[in-house]
Amino acid sequence: MIRPLLWLPLIAACVSPVLSQEASPEKRAQKLHALSFGERCHSAAGYAPDDPIESWTFSYAPSWSEGAEEDKEDVTLVRIFCSSGAYNETHAYYLLREYEGLAMVGFAEPVFDVKYENDNFDGAVEGITTVGMSSTGLLANSLFDPETLSIDSFSKWRGLGDASSSGQWVFRDGAFALVHYAVDASYDGEMNPEILVNYLPN
Repeated sequence: MIRPLLWLPLIAACVSPVLSQEASPEKRAQKLHALSFGERCHSAAGYAPDDPIESWTFSYAPSWSEGAEEDKEDVTLVRIFCSSGAYNETHAYYLLREYEGLAMVGFAEPVFDVKYENDNFDGAVEGITTVGMSSTGLLANSLFDPETLSIDSFSKWRGLGDASSSGQWVFRDGAFALVHYAVDASYDGEMNPEILVNYLPN
């Protein structure tokens, strides 16, 4: 008979890899993703991308710091596939910071009203008015650029892509800030977006 205390090293050897795996940013993000979106995330005909989960780790120094090495903080960004349809694929993003922990990224976006000629979607766009701001946890057809620390999204309103909304968010001071947003509300077969938000340098 093996004494109980002799089991402890064996248990630790078996459990440690599991705990280590569970503690990874990707695993933690998956758990939060399931809680945040549940059955809302699905894909048509059981489609799943080759890379349903991606992550990037980078460091940044807050704007208020003097650029000292000790002021830098490492963060990990995790992108998780949510759903796909005929022409859009959506992802959610999660940010793990050293002091704040793991959180879902909320992306600011303008709320707008489109005025069509004769109130007909097939008519000409007479104007697009921004009526407020909102946020979303899912981005369509998005990509993260680790060089510029920016996320770009392009949401097609129909398969042709002539009507769409697009945005760009840049990582600054520990969060993603909206710097550009454009809307093409005309179903005219051409790409002619109207810029609603623009904080990009000239």
